[in-house]
Amino acid sequence: MAEIDARPTLSLTASFPLDARFASTVGELASRLAVAAGMGESDASAMQRLVEKAFADAAKWKGVERAPAIDVSLCAGESTIDFSVSCGSATVLTLVQPRP
Repeated sequence: MAEIDARPTLSLTASFPLDARFASTVGELASRLAVAAGMGESDASAMQRLVEKAFADAAKWKGVERAPAIDVSLCAGESTIDFSVSCGSATVLTLVQPRP
């Protein structure tokens, strides 16, 4: 019987302080996960920019919601790459792309 090559799931879930200075770190993590999951550099850079912007936008909300943190979930599953950024009960970004 032939062995099936299963792609590993790569994921990161973390909470960050309400500080826009972490946006570039979170964006870089998203980009690296995307590349590790098989996405090309230019597409990974586009994902990085989207995640950075969403994080920076969420950091601006700190006075409105008084949320304790910005939650980030980055996951490359068997068939999709999923990114989400949320602050309190508000979702700032939900992005699902086919995994290459």
